Amino acid sequence: MIAHDSTSLLNYAPNFIPLEELKSACTHSKAWVSIDGLVYDLTEFICQHPGGKDFILLAAGKDVTKVFEAYHGQKQHHILQKFRIGLLVGQDVPSFPPSDDFFLTLKRRVNNHFWAFKIDPRHSAGAYIRYISTALSIWILYGLQWWLPSNSFWVFYLVSVAHGVALSQYSVTAVHDGSHGAIGHNPRVWRLLLIGHDFFVGCSSTLWTYQHVMSHHIFTNVDGYDADIETSEVEFWRIKDSQKYFSIYQLQSFYSPILYILLGCAVRFEDLTHYFAGHRGPLKVNSFTFSQKMIFWNGKLFFFTSRIVLPLFWGITLSRVISAFLVADFTLSIILALIFQATHVVDTAAFPVVNPKTGNIDVDWARLQVETAQDYGHDRPFTTFFSGSLNYQVVHHLFPYIAQEHLPAVAKIVRQTAKEYGVKYEVKDSLWTAIGGHIGLLRMLGTPPHSH
Repeated sequence: MIAHDSTSLLNYAPNFIPLEELKSACTHSKAWVSIDGLVYDLTEFICQHPGGKDFILLAAGKDVTKVFEAYHGQKQHHILQKFRIGLLVGQDVPSFPPSDDFFLTLKRRVNNHFWAFKIDPRHSAGAYIRYISTALSIWILYGLQWWLPSNSFWVFYLVSVAHGVALSQYSVTAVHDGSHGAIGHNPRVWRLLLIGHDFFVGCSSTLWTYQHVMSHHIFTNVDGYDADIETSEVEFWRIKDSQKYFSIYQLQSFYSPILYILLGCAVRFEDLTHYFAGHRGPLKVNSFTFSQKMIFWNGKLFFFTSRIVLPLFWGITLSRVISAFLVADFTLSIILALIFQATHVVDTAAFPVVNPKTGNIDVDWARLQVETAQDYGHDRPFTTFFSGSLNYQVVHHLFPYIAQEHLPAVAKIVRQTAKEYGVKYEVKDSLWTAIGGHIGLLRMLGTPPHSH
């Protein structure tokens, strides 16, 4: 939280704004946000925002304290004050204590690192080459599936697997970077990268941004606020203590990883339910703009047409079309599931709870980011490449705007600072060891409660 000058607040005649009024200010014609208990009217600033209008429209009507702080500094906070219109009455989400010396020291050291080496933390020429080459690979492999001779059985499946791998690489690089604005300074580029999620993968980039940036990155592993660990009353797995126990969970460490192959299909179906329900996990989803609707529905149409309809139109047999789709999608799903699950849903990660008396979180936000994640394979270049640098998960959560190629250097600073301040920073040797931590959590929570 950014501390306010108490003198300025005393001299400021407050206009008290109820929480419900803030929530209703979530459109292009009325876009308000709350930051650290103050309400700001950003309606006139939407088209001037250097980060593009999409992020303001996603944030409108919400408390975005930590989202703002994660991507902005004191200069932007000073500019923000001209848009202040009042004090918020009520609370929509839990708040965090003010940043302590750990994070203040860490930010200063990281900023000094980029300043000393004259590096733009968002710049990465290699990233653009990777985006383009990955997108080309997706199209080439897609076409190869249909051009191969019908008797090339094993080659056909190998190409389909490779197609799924290429899709996963686009997801952990272009889509992920675009959602965080972690490449360059052009919002149009970010949007272009994100659109690939709709058209290549068939999943909504808008809903993904709500889930990932607005929810998971702020309330990591906090039950009820992190959409990544949202569960219904009856689930196929148990990943947190608050879930009701069923005896089938004793086997979840065996069957859950197998079911991860259905991730892609599940997300596409859930997109529709979230779109019409107007919620993504605990977050209200603001009404889609015209362009967001066009991307959402045209993305679904393009995905279905390109993966199913067009091959059938070209004379490819139904069995071959379905096989190509399932093999590629299962490959995409298992890779993404394991990479993401191995970072947070593990036995070494903390699962903070909201203080029932205050309704807030007692742990400093930066410490929470470190202790709710684990890194892996820091000395394994292929792992870093294959995971899109998501093996530096802790660093990415602390500084989500930094381009992937700079994360290894920043990790050394984070590790040293965490050691000095007694913050637990977990780093596993490899991806397989990290996955073992995920399996370990499934085993632990699959054990009958009475036998703990």
